[in-house]
Amino acid sequence: MPITVPMIEEKEFKTKVRGYDPVEVDEFLDEICDEMIVMQEEIARLQAQLAQTKRDLAYVQPAPQRPAPAPAPVVQDVSESAQKLMANAQRLYDETIAQAKEEAAAIVAKAKDSVSTELLDKKDALQKQVDDMQVNAKAYRQKVYSLMDELRSLLDAANLD
Repeated sequence: MPITVPMIEEKEFKTKVRGYDPVEVDEFLDEICDEMIVMQEEIARLQAQLAQTKRDLAYVQPAPQRPAPAPAPVVQDVSESAQKLMANAQRLYDETIAQAKEEAAAIVAKAKDSVSTELLDKKDALQKQVDDMQVNAKAYRQKVYSLMDELRSLLDAANLD
């Protein structure tokens, strides 16, 4: 079961003779809660940023190609030079469109790679922080249990005397 902020805030510990200072324990648990809240907010912010980036990339995707419009019928009395000019203009138009589509695809691919890499790096860093906090919490819990066992042994020994 994952530990949540409310679970930490609501946790009550029994008090024993010469135990930990409850105020100090509460302050430490409050610090853990604050850090968890900050990390949860950062994760939510990064997920929102990723979703926005995906929407932006979907918007930037190149539009489906439309067939080139059929050239207007050339009137028979149009001179040969006008026909050459139209052919050159169409070729230039086609080349420009093809080049623009290639550049757009390259820009979109580069943007996807850089955004994805950056977000994955941030996600990995946050996951490492969460993992470290979980390890520290487990170690702290084990230390508390160990000290409680030691205290119990001391009390048992004191009662036997």
